[in-house]
Amino acid sequence: MRLNEKKFFELAKANGFEAADLCYSHSISTSVSIFHSEIDSYTEHETISLDARGIIDGKFGSASTEQIDKNTPQFLVDSIKKTAKIIEKEEQGIIFKGSKKYHKKNLYNKAVAEMKASDAINTCLEIEKKLYSYDKRINEVVTVGYENEASDSFLSNTYGLKLKSKEIAYTFYAEVTAKVGDEIRTGFKVFVSQDPNEFKVDEFVKEVAEDALKKLGSVQCKSKKYPVVFNPETSSILLKFFLGPIDYEEVKKQSSYFIGKLNTQVASKKLTVIENGLAKNIFFKYFDDEGVAIEKKNILKKGVLETYLYTLENAKEAGVEPTGNSEVAGGKSHAKLNQLFVKPGRKSEEEIFSKIKEGVYITDLQGLHAGMNQRSGNFSLQSAGFMIRDGKLAEPLALITVADNLLNLFNNIKEVANNSKLIIQTATTCPSIYFKKISVTGK
Repeated sequence: MRLNEKKFFELAKANGFEAADLCYSHSISTSVSIFHSEIDSYTEHETISLDARGIIDGKFGSASTEQIDKNTPQFLVDSIKKTAKIIEKEEQGIIFKGSKKYHKKNLYNKAVAEMKASDAINTCLEIEKKLYSYDKRINEVVTVGYENEASDSFLSNTYGLKLKSKEIAYTFYAEVTAKVGDEIRTGFKVFVSQDPNEFKVDEFVKEVAEDALKKLGSVQCKSKKYPVVFNPETSSILLKFFLGPIDYEEVKKQSSYFIGKLNTQVASKKLTVIENGLAKNIFFKYFDDEGVAIEKKNILKKGVLETYLYTLENAKEAGVEPTGNSEVAGGKSHAKLNQLFVKPGRKSEEEIFSKIKEGVYITDLQGLHAGMNQRSGNFSLQSAGFMIRDGKLAEPLALITVADNLLNLFNNIKEVANNSKLIIQTATTCPSIYFKKISVTGK
């Protein structure tokens, strides 16, 4: 059932609201997983969420619900009034009138919506069969799965602002184990797209299988400081943690290592990071949860921090424009990075390896929540990857630990490679990054 927006705003006005807004999201998903040539699970799921906010008697209130019926408008108005009464915060919340321009795009592909679950199941069965036959060392296909999710959302308010978006994408994923003797290694890959023609079964099977096979024979390296190259996936993870404290709220609370660092050098001159939520991929977004238009902008330019992230409230406090990074949850907004792009360098990964006599190539990081201190930037993470010897990849590594400080790390970049790829986990398009020397603990 669709919410009666008109009734909500009429009730808000009748109850003395100075301003109000509504943020609605709705998604429908289908997911299936295969195990040993049989359907292991099949689910169809629908999710609805609705956030409403309002200003009444100079105070800001909010309400959330997942149920929509004829009584929902009245429930939201009553709930906003109740929360506004108990708010002790002096600053008044802001209902945004709207940006001058929005960069709307329609990336909804009907062909994805027309993908049949039966065809997806057959594809999953084909993937499983080909994984087993790929190499005799593949001893188990842990799972093969498919997901298809369509979502739509809107934001509207009493000032007449009306913003809508509609997205759809599909996913294939698979996990295998490879075994030699008592050694077992895992391979896992996820493929996400908005184009049904983009998925190639044989390419996917090879990527999943090789991800496990190449790890067989893993050893520990000697403990010492090495030149280290992080692949695109691990580089993007570290970058996201590094840039986390540029939220102005963290700066204001004195819990960010970027305090007082705006428009100053905070990283190597080799690092330029652009935020562009408008890029035409699965992470496209043209407005944030407060209705501010999303624009392409520099986060770091040759290592110089060019902006903090501001919600409407923080922007007003700091006397700047909001940055289009707000995410609203439970009526509270906070700033969150949109998708990022690291400017690639000129050298290939192989050219970078060729300059390293003895080093380490990191392809996996674990224990991120326990081993990463977001406030200090210190980290110690269990890792896996490969040795680099005489300019080439050598034996695989496992059960090693890399440790450093994020500020120190990103100030010691030697090269940025040119092998950029979109990393789904971090919503970042990132190449491999070569760092001068990092402590690696092995045997």
